[in-house]
Parts: sequence; C-alpha cells; structure tokens
Amino acid sequence: MVGATDRSSILHGTRHLTESANVDRRLSWRDPDGFVVKYGSRILRSVAPAKADRVRSLLSSAWMSGLLADGLVPYTREIQAPADMLRHYGDCIWLEHEALPFPCYPHEITSLQLFDAAKLTLRVALDAAQNGWVLKDASAWNVLFSDGRAVFVDLLSFDEHDSSGNWIAYGQFVRHFLLPLLLFRKVGMTPPDIFLTHRDGITPENAYRMLSAMGLMSFTAMEFIVLPRLLATAGSQLIAAQSGAKPRVSRGSMGARLLVGTLRHLERKLDSLRPDESAAVSVWKRYEEERSHYSHDDLALKKEFVAQHLGGSSTVLDLGCNAGEYSLVAAESGRRVVAADADHPALSRLYSRVRAAKTSISPIILSIGRPTPAVGWQNAEVPSFLERAQGHFDCILMLGLIHHLLVGERASLPMLVEFLDSLRPKSVVLEWVDPKDSRFRQLAGLNAALYASLDAGVLEAAFMQRFRMIAKLPLPSATRVMYLWER
Repeated sequence: MVGATDRSSILHGTRHLTESANVDRRLSWRDPDGFVVKYGSRILRSVAPAKADRVRSLLSSAWMSGLLADGLVPYTREIQAPADMLRHYGDCIWLEHEALPFPCYPHEITSLQLFDAAKLTLRVALDAAQNGWVLKDASAWNVLFSDGRAVFVDLLSFDEHDSSGNWIAYGQFVRHFLLPLLLFRKVGMTPPDIFLTHRDGITPENAYRMLSAMGLMSFTAMEFIVLPRLLATAGSQLIAAQSGAKPRVSRGSMGARLLVGTLRHLERKLDSLRPDESAAVSVWKRYEEERSHYSHDDLALKKEFVAQHLGGSSTVLDLGCNAGEYSLVAAESGRRVVAADADHPALSRLYSRVRAAKTSISPIILSIGRPTPAVGWQNAEVPSFLERAQGHFDCILMLGLIHHLLVGERASLPMLVEFLDSLRPKSVVLEWVDPKDSRFRQLAGLNAALYASLDAGVLEAAFMQRFRMIAKLPLPSATRVMYLWER
C-alpha cells in the first residue's frame, strides 16, 4: 500500500502508472459501478464511464472536500488510465486513493470501535443528505481503522437521492451497527463474533433467537427486532418502487428533510447503545494496576529497556499488548503502532486511551494461536493478518507472552521463533518468563513439570537459529529476562 512518504505524490499528481506495475488482487467487485484493485503498492479504483461525471462532481463538492481534508475519507485524485488496466478491465476512469498504512477490518475491532464506525457512517450520510446526495450503502466493511481512527473508504456509495425521503441503506445500517451493538450490550457478542461469520451483519430474526425475553424488553429491541420480525412473519414487505430516472433533490426539499430526520433518529438510537468500556471486566484489563509479581525496579528497568531498544523503528507491532502500556511508550516516541490482543475489555480500554489522546495506535483483536484469517469470496476480499503483517513492522514487542503461548497453545520455542521470523521484522524486543516464575507456575498448573527443562539458555539457543542477540538484561526478580534480537 502507499505509505506516508508517497502522500505528496498523490496530492500533486506527479506519479504515473506504467505497464510494469503489478496487479496484486481485485479487492472489491460487489458494486456494479466500479471496483478496487491493489496495483503494486497502490490502491486504485475503477469507475464505470456512465458514473464518471457523478464521481467528479462528488470529489469537487465542498462537503466532500471537507471530509477528505479531515482524513475521514482517504485523499483521492483522478489519474491517467493505466494501459494494462485498460486491457484487463476496459474503458473506465481511474482514481487513486491514499492507502491506509495498516487497515483493521470489522472482524478485528472492539465494540467501541464499531460504535465510532457507525458514528462516522451517519456523519457522512448526514453531510451527503444536506447537500443533495444520499449514502446508498451503510456497510461496516466501508469503514476501516488506521492509526486509531475510523476512515470511510467507499466513494461509490454516494448517489443523487430521490424525492421519497427513504434511506435505502436503513436496513443495512441496522444489521451492521445497531443490532451488533445491542447484542454486545445484552449478551457480550463482539464484532469478531459477528463479522467472521455474518458478512452482512445480524438480521432481526437472528437477533431475536439470540436474546432472551428480558433482552427483548427495550424500546430499541422492540423497534429493530420485534416489530420487523412480526412484519416478516405476517408476510409484509416494504418495497421501494423505483422506475425511470431519479430526480435530483435540492437540500431544502421535503424528501431531504425526511431523510435527515431518519438519520437523526438513528443517531439518537446509536448514542443509546454506546459501549461502556468502564463496565467491562477481565483479568487483563487492569493488569497494569494489579501485577504484584513485578517489583518497582523490575517495571522501571523493563520500561527503560523497551524505550531504549526501539531503535530506528518507525513501525511497531505489540503482540499481547493488554491495555497498551508499552504500545503507548512506542507511540509517544513517534512510532506507528499496531497493538494486538485477544482480550476485548483490555483492548477497549486501550482504544479509549487512543481516542482521548489521538495517538497513532491501531488496536486489533488478535489471538496469536488463531490469527485473523483471510475472508470473503475465495478468501480474497480481505487478506489475513499474517499476510498484512509480513514485512510491515520494523520491530515486534513480545513482552510476557511466550509462556502463555507455550502453555495455552502448546507451541514450542522453535515454532515461536519460526513465527516471528516469518513476519520479517528487523528486531524483536522480548521478555522471557522462566518456568520458576510464580505466574508461569500458576498458568501451567498441574502441567508445570512439562516445562521444567526450559530456561533462558534454551530460549537463547532456539532464537540464535534465526536471530542475533544484541542486548540482554535480567530483571531483579531473577525469573524474567529482557532481550533485544535482530534478524
């Protein structure tokens, strides 16, 4: 993808496509008006000739220019049609989008991030409605997270709206945002629980089956689950009759006012479903305040070691980040950080910090033992986490994590070394926890004897197969050791 250093060339139009560029994959095809391709390291969008004037009008509008300037939509410009693309895809107009450094998708985010994605979707829809346009798609997949903030990425979701005042994307917004947030509040379902298996969100029928009678006893549940289900059971259907050309509606028309009213109503419903990070409970959410097994000197030396050995890294992956203590250390020194953890409450706490401080940290829900797979048609629409991560990060932080993978995943040290090497980082900052450590023994339980032969020497021998040891610091506790390794 296009990195930050390429932004000036996009803004000033100095780069041109050549026949030698590599078309990696077609990323979208569901919209008949165009599609997106990964072209070498760049993100390009084709637009059907019949929609060219509409897209040009959209990009030149003052309201869209404001969204682009604020970074809520990736900066976009029209480019000269690549010759090889013309041979592959015919006569289209082509746009180039500023690529997101490391995008995170709906099946990798917290519920609070999904809430922010919904807020952005409504913000974009309201801006459109107030300026004579309509947002025709309200999919959660149209909002990606990068550097800790939501970005709306589908320019072909805009159309000139008709005079009816109906929002064609109403049902999709409910399925992708309102019902998932309601299910999180009632039964704790997270976005990964939903979007890994339900690409098009949650239907009222599915939500009805998932909730108890008490869970359905709210105005929101009645409006978006019970009533639609009753109408469906009765065989009722709401059909939007569309025939002929759709008349353009001025921003002050009755249809526009009805559309804005609908969006404002959804906005109020959405606000009532805002996830409360402070109410969530987990072992790891408050780990920073509760880790009595570390001494004050241990923590001070550990933090100093991490800060000193980030080196010249510009991109950092913090695996098993908990609530992001060391992700924040890296971000505060100017690094771009992806913070990964499988614990939803801990990651929600980190995202709350990111929102407040506007820090360049991308939280991502990730289990190292079961990393996010590629998803979509033929697993080709969204690449896996491992594919995106390979070669992307200068430095990987792996602090107090290896013993969890040894015990919880039954992964061996050679397997972990191979995994880290496959990501191709320049360096790894690692904390080794000895099997004699109280937390290791607690974690291993009755299986503690399986790990009795492991020690720092065994770890070092395994890592030296593919890495060079640059620095080593035993912590005062005598059961934990900090390392800096380089490939």
